[in-house]
Amino acid sequence: MCEYCREKEGHISGKAVNTFEWRETAGYKPQSCTYLEMFILKGKTDRKAGLMINNGDGARYIDINYCPICGRKLNK
Repeated sequence: MCEYCREKEGHISGKAVNTFEWRETAGYKPQSCTYLEMFILKGKTDRKAGLMINNGDGARYIDINYCPICGRKLNK
């Protein structure tokens, strides 16, 4: 368990990740996205944990099974 996926009282709500080195990939150039912050979240009743990425255009949320920082399994 790391500071980004720490679990407390049945839910995951860790520290925000707000420093990334964005790399260019097919169809994406770093200057085309304004990054603000990323959170790993899981409520008490959620079946899966999620990665919430908040950028200048709004937030995006995707289901994840493992912490992208430490690799810990998040869904039991």
